Amino acid sequence: MIALFAAAHLYLFPWPGEPAKALFLLPTEGESACGVGPPDGSWSSGSGGAEVSCEFRQSVQPDSLLPAWIGAGKVGPGAEIEVSWTLQGGGAKGTGHKATLKAEPVSLEALRGTAAGLSATAAKVKNNVRVEVRNGGQGAILLGDAIAARNRPDDSCVGAGPQVLLQPGETLVDIRPGLLSKSMQVWAAAFSGPKSCKWVEVKRRPG
Repeated sequence: MIALFAAAHLYLFPWPGEPAKALFLLPTEGESACGVGPPDGSWSSGSGGAEVSCEFRQSVQPDSLLPAWIGAGKVGPGAEIEVSWTLQGGGAKGTGHKATLKAEPVSLEALRGTAAGLSATAAKVKNNVRVEVRNGGQGAILLGDAIAARNRPDDSCVGAGPQVLLQPGETLVDIRPGLLSKSMQVWAAAFSGPKSCKWVEVKRRPG
């Protein structure tokens, strides 16, 4: 239990000219879930998050962390915040969880914007494609969608916005409906701002 909570994170993003945002990465504690939400429908110290959808799933491994973005409110860097949440979707039991997290400020200038150090795998799982993007480089990268495609996607990389801050040694798992062939590479949306991003091509590892 302590190890799981130690793996959880609360990141603060001080977007220039916009209200600060907070990214929670919270453990599933072994439950089959596809999102996190507040136990009472509202997060304290900020604005509420959106209802989760199990059609598109993203998590951070190896600690099975699920992302949730909210308004940071008055939370400042270094503040210790008691967080309560429930797991949603995918057979989650709806049990309430609690942890005390220290707010970690993110240096926007240090965010990486290239595929250097990233590697990927892609596999078909029933009607879905499971993409894994591993950060084997130095420094964190802020990612949104990660999809398999032959060419750079025509769709905007903004999508639903940034989703996870991927630290060195961590892996983003993105599961969504789609097709897969051996000729496809993985394309990930790398963000430098809430609506500023670009598609980066991540070479697939053999296997």
